[in-house]
Amino acid sequence: MFYIPLHIREGGDAVSSPVEVRPRVKRFGLVGNPLAHSLSPLIHERIMEAVGLKGSYELFDLAPNELPRELPRLLASLDGFNCTIPHKQAVIPYLKDLAPSAKLYGAVNTVCQSWGYNTDGVGFASCGVPLQGQRVCVFGAGGVARVLAMEAARAGATSIAVQARNAEQATGLVDAVRKQGYGQIHALAEGADSTCDVILNGTPVGMWPNLAGTPVSNRQIEGAKAVFDTIYNPSATGLVLRAKSRGLWAMGGLQMLFEQALAAQRIWNPEVDWENFTDGLRGAGRGLALEVLRRSPFKLVLTGFMGSGKTQVGQALAQRLGSALNKSAPSFVDLDHRVVIRAGQSIPEIFRSQGEAAFRSLERDLFAEELQRPGAAIVATGGGTLIQEGLAEMVRRSGGFIVYLDVSLEEALRRIGRDDQRPLLQRGPEEIRVLYDLRKPLYEEAADLRVVADGKVSDIVEMIMTAFRWNG
Repeated sequence: MFYIPLHIREGGDAVSSPVEVRPRVKRFGLVGNPLAHSLSPLIHERIMEAVGLKGSYELFDLAPNELPRELPRLLASLDGFNCTIPHKQAVIPYLKDLAPSAKLYGAVNTVCQSWGYNTDGVGFASCGVPLQGQRVCVFGAGGVARVLAMEAARAGATSIAVQARNAEQATGLVDAVRKQGYGQIHALAEGADSTCDVILNGTPVGMWPNLAGTPVSNRQIEGAKAVFDTIYNPSATGLVLRAKSRGLWAMGGLQMLFEQALAAQRIWNPEVDWENFTDGLRGAGRGLALEVLRRSPFKLVLTGFMGSGKTQVGQALAQRLGSALNKSAPSFVDLDHRVVIRAGQSIPEIFRSQGEAAFRSLERDLFAEELQRPGAAIVATGGGTLIQEGLAEMVRRSGGFIVYLDVSLEEALRRIGRDDQRPLLQRGPEEIRVLYDLRKPLYEEAADLRVVADGKVSDIVEMIMTAFRWNG
């Protein structure tokens, strides 16, 4: 804050009195529709706090028919704003001119003094996706897909294929990139099962709460080296998790979101010496994945052979997340325990008195109940739960992910010994091996994330936390 002298007359004499003058609080915001789950206010507030800027960031949820009335008012009253779907192109006629970035990508995501900019390219480039010398496939042909294709061309990809539902849009994107002097780009028909080195997803497939499905086949993932998904909610989509399960370089869109916001703040506040705040800005981006989980809770379902550690890992993961999320902590559910409580019998007693079919029916019903409960939960299933027909699809329809704890048979048997509470263990060792070999590919097919589970519980929990970026 600053003080200036105020000259007044008191009894005929001039005197000086300090008057406090506070720096003007700048106003920023986001224009789009819908905006209910936007992280932008949190991100921009953290950035401003890190560099000592006085400012506010508001959401302006405008339907398309409201834009002509409201946008001129916002241009006059705000120091700057971001725009997102569906207004990235609709705002252009209201602006004085476009910066080169907005002209290149054909869309605006940042406005300052009635000029349009696009910081998505800066945000994407910061993610370090390995593009040079690689065959790239871009899924989608909308605004964000255009950024991905343009940046892949600029980074030196050897070829780019564009695959989208709208063939006309895909052709338009290909033409736009070619006009920039890059000729090694072509459109693919939707559903074409092509192979490439790098997969870039610019579609909304897999976004919360519709977590089911990926825009890419498992065959395409297996043939790739790297995967990038622009979706940031959830912090790791099914596409990213499946890529990580196969040991690929894979990243979701959270870092891109943060970096494009930081680039917008640099445009709005050129007087700030941003290089002096590197450490603070790095801290501002931490914990965003946990904030996504807090705002958009989903179910995490653990599967695997008996002895894979589902209960222990589930309890430890719930406790770890509970410490980070406080009141928003996920509940932990042991499905076998729920079955025992509901039946009033132990699992061996259910098998003896009612048979395995009755056990599976009750297990299925209780599992469906847990998936429908509101809020985040970690569910440890029995070894045979998710191999039942339709239950993996039920998880995804309910907005959940499946984590397969892949334990070797030798380690599983060492852990469980001759546990008399496991009816299937009463079979001989050869039958157990046959059962293990039968179930293993079924677990793999159902899983979104595969984690090697022969190690310590704490290590397994850390691998899951890292996959979702919940550890920093």
